[in-house]
Amino acid sequence: MSEMPPWLPPLISTNGNWDEVLTRLYAIFDTDFKKGRPEFQGRIVFWDNRILPGDKYEEGFWHLITRKDPQSGDRLLDPPRAEKLPWCAPTIRHSDDIVVKVWDYPEGTGKVRTYVWLENSDYLVILEKRKGRTAKALAFLVTAYHVGGEDTRRSLKRKYERRL
Repeated sequence: MSEMPPWLPPLISTNGNWDEVLTRLYAIFDTDFKKGRPEFQGRIVFWDNRILPGDKYEEGFWHLITRKDPQSGDRLLDPPRAEKLPWCAPTIRHSDDIVVKVWDYPEGTGKVRTYVWLENSDYLVILEKRKGRTAKALAFLVTAYHVGGEDTRRSLKRKYERRL
């Protein structure tokens, strides 16, 4: 990674007792999204606020700190993703900074998603622009994660080349 933008906060540790780690991570999510209400290009950012049975946190939060395990199908803690949780809202807020690549890409599902890539810091936020019930447009926070591996970087570069 190269020099970090000055607006990026430090990473958060995912070491320690699972309940304490979750409490620390959720405090960031609560401060940055629930209380902070970031906007992306004038759109209010919202997330999947469903809480599934047996959980105490929103699905949108889980998508920022976990990834699906290919064997079990369960979502498991992804330490590199979770450590960068403090970067999610600032990356959205500073998406107009020159160090951030932003583009719309037509997914195979027919949905158009907006990629917000902090390329030199290996961090990606994916949003979906939507129309709200009110006059204010919305941006749905799909996910955000640490970009690990050359294959992922190549894939993102191809998407950038094929952007709308």
